[in-house]
Amino acid sequence: MKKILVILIILVTGVSFMAYLYFSKLNTENNEKDLALQSATNNAALIFAFQNDKSFYQIIEGQSLIQQVLGNQKSNLLKALKLYFIQDAALNNSIANQEIYLSILPDEEKELNFLITVQLQPDKKVQNIYTILKSKYLIDDQGNDVFKIKLNDSLSIFFGTKNQVITASTSKKLVIDAAVRLAENPFTEYIKQNNTYNKNVLGQIYINFNKTPLLLQNIIAGKLNGEISIFDKQNSYASLNYNFSKEKILFNGTTELKSTDNYLKLFEKVPNQTIYITNILPSNTANYNLYAFDNYENWRKKLITWQTNFDDEKKVSKTIDEVKSDYRVDLNSIFNTYTKNQFICFQLSTAEKLGAISLSNGEKVKQLLLDVSADYNEEIKIFKQSDVLYAFFGTPLKKFARPYYTIIDNNLVFANNASTVQAFLNSYKNNKLLINEASYLDAMNLVSTTSNLSFFINTNNSKDIFKENVLSPYYKHLRADSGLKSFDTFYYQMSADGNKFITNLLLNKYLQSEIPDTLRNR
Repeated sequence: MKKILVILIILVTGVSFMAYLYFSKLNTENNEKDLALQSATNNAALIFAFQNDKSFYQIIEGQSLIQQVLGNQKSNLLKALKLYFIQDAALNNSIANQEIYLSILPDEEKELNFLITVQLQPDKKVQNIYTILKSKYLIDDQGNDVFKIKLNDSLSIFFGTKNQVITASTSKKLVIDAAVRLAENPFTEYIKQNNTYNKNVLGQIYINFNKTPLLLQNIIAGKLNGEISIFDKQNSYASLNYNFSKEKILFNGTTELKSTDNYLKLFEKVPNQTIYITNILPSNTANYNLYAFDNYENWRKKLITWQTNFDDEKKVSKTIDEVKSDYRVDLNSIFNTYTKNQFICFQLSTAEKLGAISLSNGEKVKQLLLDVSADYNEEIKIFKQSDVLYAFFGTPLKKFARPYYTIIDNNLVFANNASTVQAFLNSYKNNKLLINEASYLDAMNLVSTTSNLSFFINTNNSKDIFKENVLSPYYKHLRADSGLKSFDTFYYQMSADGNKFITNLLLNKYLQSEIPDTLRNR
């Protein structure tokens, strides 16, 4: 019996040891395969991934819109890298059919720059690459496996060669930083789990919203507040597939919210809604953030839980109790009963900010709010109590502490100034609406009619806002004919699908059909 027991122990120990060796080797091999990805994701907010094959380059060369977005300088850099490395058979042989990562990062000059990362094929050696490069170009050894290569009189590239990974950039800092590979990086793991590359997908874009402030602070003058505050401290990721088109730039895929305290989590697992509140927006709307749910009373229960986690529930209850005590108005019975299923925050080209809430019975709400409101004029009122809207809708409406408002066609529309509400009424009554603009209709025809969250920018209506808030080099690119000027719409649309959001990212250019000369004077 003792002999049998000893044999069993030896067998179990042996099997456990062999399994340990096998899985350790497997993990090591997997980690080695991920070295390029680890370098690419270090501090990156935005990564474009594609496979290094001829078909990709043939298709992308016909996509002039991408070149407009990147600008002449960055486009010319990528063309040069393709010319000197991809089209060089000896060099390209070592990275053929490998995935290439194009990361966008701020460099030592605090300008957005490219870091290109690719892993050599398993049977290729870095030394062979170095030998080929040295035979063709002037190479300056910078130390720590970093080299400066002079490609021509006007272009030099820094190359990093660590393990089986090649990194390249015009920034020495980005190449050095890429050599630091984090053993645990949530963004790396997210990309590995969401890499759905196939022959029908030209490329994928991955967004790390944790790092978007690093990008935006090099573009935006000042802090990330107002409409772009949604990108600050946002523990979220997106994986989007690129759809080739000569008329638009469209990505679709999913967005995942990782933080349980994220306000947008309130819209997870909520049925998608047909959007209609945008029909009231003035024609000079510069941007909007839209929120939609199926049942307000159920959604508000989630909001109360969220407010409790932030110790805001007591403040909210105090606001509601004070209104009930001072004005004998039960706000719960009003908003729980008559709020429909969507609300929106929007900004006009004049930089004025407004919001709107859809109602099931606007006339009834108008009567019920009389005692908690003061008259500005016959159409415009002002809340007597502060933070009413924040209490019932949360963070997006916090900036409207004690707003002026009007109720028209089952919509509660509000702003911090009476003149802003009046400007809205003038546009609405005169039918000067965004839905009458051909460029807006063209863009909306390219995305879903149902969603839960949408973030929209009209670039033409936003030009003065950009001028005040975007740093000069990027503003020039936004307004340049060769840059982004001809693009009229940016749209980020999210539709709940369990714990993820199905996502469309659109950058659209409305191509107005020309009228034939034979019809011009008829």
